[in-house]
Amino acid sequence: MWFVIILAIAITIKILHNWRRSSKFPPGPRGLPIIGNIFDVKRLVNETKFYSHAWCRLADIYGPVVGLKLGIAEPLIIVSGRDAVVEMMGRSEFDGRPDGFKFRHRTGGERRGIIFTDGDIWRDQKRFVLRTLKEFGFGKMAMEDIILNDAVSLTNTIESLAKLGPIANLHNITSIPILNTLWTLVAGSRFDLDKENPKLREIISVVNDLFRNTNVTGGILNHLPFLRHIMPNFTGFTALNQRLTRMSQFFRREIATHKQTRTHGEFRDFIDVYLAEMEQSKSNISCFNEQQLINVLKDLFEAGVETTNNTIGFIITYLAVRQDVQEKVHEEIERVLGKEVLPRIAYRNRLPYLNATIAEVLRLANVGPTSIPHRAMTDTTLLGYEIKKNYILLANFRSVHMDEKHWGDPKEFRPERFINDKGEYVEDPWLLSFGLGRRKCLGEILARNNVFLFTACLLQRFQFTLPPEHPNPILDGVDGFTVAPPNICINVIKRK
Repeated sequence: MWFVIILAIAITIKILHNWRRSSKFPPGPRGLPIIGNIFDVKRLVNETKFYSHAWCRLADIYGPVVGLKLGIAEPLIIVSGRDAVVEMMGRSEFDGRPDGFKFRHRTGGERRGIIFTDGDIWRDQKRFVLRTLKEFGFGKMAMEDIILNDAVSLTNTIESLAKLGPIANLHNITSIPILNTLWTLVAGSRFDLDKENPKLREIISVVNDLFRNTNVTGGILNHLPFLRHIMPNFTGFTALNQRLTRMSQFFRREIATHKQTRTHGEFRDFIDVYLAEMEQSKSNISCFNEQQLINVLKDLFEAGVETTNNTIGFIITYLAVRQDVQEKVHEEIERVLGKEVLPRIAYRNRLPYLNATIAEVLRLANVGPTSIPHRAMTDTTLLGYEIKKNYILLANFRSVHMDEKHWGDPKEFRPERFINDKGEYVEDPWLLSFGLGRRKCLGEILARNNVFLFTACLLQRFQFTLPPEHPNPILDGVDGFTVAPPNICINVIKRK
């Protein structure tokens, strides 16, 4: 009896101690014992409709560094405003990645891949990936030719579909052409855009579901992971397992095909080179193994499609609404390229208004409104607040992109803000769409080239308008781990 009482007292003291905020902990809503600020965040998201809007609301109330406690997970620190964001992302002690339940479960219970690893595993995998992809044309002229080929194929597909009427959710159609570029380097094969590929469509659907049904905090499975045993369906654990299994099977089949068809000493693509590295690094401690390869492919697949595809989807949607901007972009393309000359990266500096329009969509749409979560690698401080080892930090890019003091009219869609008096495109250091520091997006070059070339090809050939049923669409998009464009129909008119 006494043991039970003492245990209950000890647990109560532990709960109250964890609930108590030290004077050096970043300010934020007080929350409740055990569950912390879960209900506070849920209420704000319900009010604002987006997690990133909720982070901005908290920054308005508490300042640039906000501390949240979400269940039994490590505290979450929201970092807002350019000065704080730049400092956080530029410091190596914040270069870690979270190690919560959901982030590990995503990669089979171990830390694997590139996106959610740090330390030696991350450095080794990142170096290998970048070096190998560059050997197969990543960032070179060969990659540009691949992108253009897919962009032209996409315009042909859209032209055929447009004959049937308005196209619903155009960004679903662009996903495979965008993926094709990366997949050519990774797997040495291309997807035929003229043929239906149900397995590929399924896996892209799985990726979309994963991004739409989670958020950067990891959700309830990260905050209170024990609930998966009690309510696996309610917490999304059952659906998550099904999606992860389908993805792993897709990549495992591709790896098996490569094993059967590869010739030793000859390398067709990234997978071949990785398999050779596995053979040379056979040991229990090597981070080059089949499970690592599966999760590296997952990371490349997800990162190579989601944000780029969403960005192009937002560009088309914004320009369908703003016909004046769309006509300026088209007139510039017509003047520089005409109707027959394909866009090239070499023409980029001669298309300043197109560049400005893309930059303005990146700023206003906020496809990636925050950084991927970072983890403090050691006890430290940020702007005078105590940040202990393993605290999770989110850089709030939206707070920078919507800062009134810098942009003046941040809610307005105005590409001219990126054009100087000479009519030249000018990059603004306040645009942080690809992140900062050592954890900056490693696919930035591919993403920028994809967005530029696909957008130029589409606007050279088509005019995009809204059908009568969508006179004033809500342009905020659909929230998730990233923000997707709104689900609307688009009229596509071939230009004469």
